[in-house]
Amino acid sequence: MYLAIILYCTTLTDTTSCDVMIRRDYLFQSEVQCEEQIIPMAKGLMATGHYVKAKCFEFNPYGEEA
Repeated sequence: MYLAIILYCTTLTDTTSCDVMIRRDYLFQSEVQCEEQIIPMAKGLMATGHYVKAKCFEFNPYGEEA
């Protein structure tokens, strides 16, 4: 399963201008599904002048070993 996370900032050199979005109510079954959702959102933020880092992290909701 994959967790979608986006870090976005309004000012590149000021970390206080940054915020994080996490899609916490939904885990994606594959990295491809995750990227299909996260990339358009990241591009939308970039179009409004934000600096963006988007990533899909592999996530095991049951701990290290299932």
